[in-house]
Amino acid sequence: MARIRFGLIGAGFIGRAHALAIRAVNATFGDLPAIAEPHVLCDADLDKAVRLAAQTGFARATADWREAVEMSDAVVIAVPSQFHAEIAAYALSLGKALLCEKPVGLSGAECQALADTAEAGGVSNAVGFTYLRAPMVAHARNLLDSGALGRPVHFYGRHFEDYLASPTAPFTWRLDRRVAGRCGALGDLGCHILSIARFLCGPVAGVAGNSVIVHRERPVSPGAVELRTVENEDYASAQIRFESGVPGVIETSRVAPGRKMDLAFELTCERGTLRFDAERMNELQVYLQDGADNGVQGFRRVLINSDHPDYAAFLPAPGHGLGFNDLKTIEIAAFLRAIAAGGNVYPDLAEAARIARLCEAILDSSENPGWIDNPELPPSKQ
Repeated sequence: MARIRFGLIGAGFIGRAHALAIRAVNATFGDLPAIAEPHVLCDADLDKAVRLAAQTGFARATADWREAVEMSDAVVIAVPSQFHAEIAAYALSLGKALLCEKPVGLSGAECQALADTAEAGGVSNAVGFTYLRAPMVAHARNLLDSGALGRPVHFYGRHFEDYLASPTAPFTWRLDRRVAGRCGALGDLGCHILSIARFLCGPVAGVAGNSVIVHRERPVSPGAVELRTVENEDYASAQIRFESGVPGVIETSRVAPGRKMDLAFELTCERGTLRFDAERMNELQVYLQDGADNGVQGFRRVLINSDHPDYAAFLPAPGHGLGFNDLKTIEIAAFLRAIAAGGNVYPDLAEAARIARLCEAILDSSENPGWIDNPELPPSKQ
């Protein structure tokens, strides 16, 4: 069985989640076609890299990301957004399988350039839209495909968090266009619910957006008097129309008090409705219209169990539940299968480029109010 030497770039929160997943994936999924070898872990802070490498079983640590890429068969990029495109381009130029956290680039154009490079080189790739890996999201798609719900009628989705809800919360790199890109809440949070919307309902044919910066200035550091201007949106919403003709509404906010991981959707269909909330990600609310009128119709809470995708690899017992790090293990398992097959994992770099263009179209429509057709297409094809 092939051994895939993993190079992990980034030792922060998301890097640690990937490190744990790389270490756990073969022990969790016993039927994988390749072995994930935790080979080299990189961070600009070498001491931090050394500590995490020792903790998670990586053979070596470095502060040089180019060295880490060169020493690896597969590269995972888990650093702040402004570094993604340069590292990804280098990895792809060397033919290294690539898993990059979102947003892949600071613009749709950057994302598309990387997708084109990967396609031209036949390089396996994936993008870390983590919540798309949730078994109950996959189960929702399976229910749709079964035909039990009939065709979709309309979609509502949101991703709300409150990490910037306080007006005194200090300025961070996520508010700086040079570092995080033009998209603020959309680039950090909204892209997740957009990825799920497309997964369930297909491509988006048109969009009309609205966005706002709620707190226009923030302290440059905790408790500071000096303020710095916020450069991207705190909240955005959009009316969308899928290619199927199904209408929908998307919202995202990083200033919603009390919302910790409020990624949720409700998909209404001809004969039923699905509801999901990532704060309760081990359950799916299902309503099936069976025609009976016996006074007890209502949503049914379906708890995660071994009939749902990927869950049985972790646990045999229903309802015991998975967590965020388990979703990353599912992601690495899919990546290993793709590498072995010489293909990509959905969502891949091309899908990330479509979602990036969709985020930009929402902002374009907000700044110059009006409906935008074909928002996912590159400008040259619109």
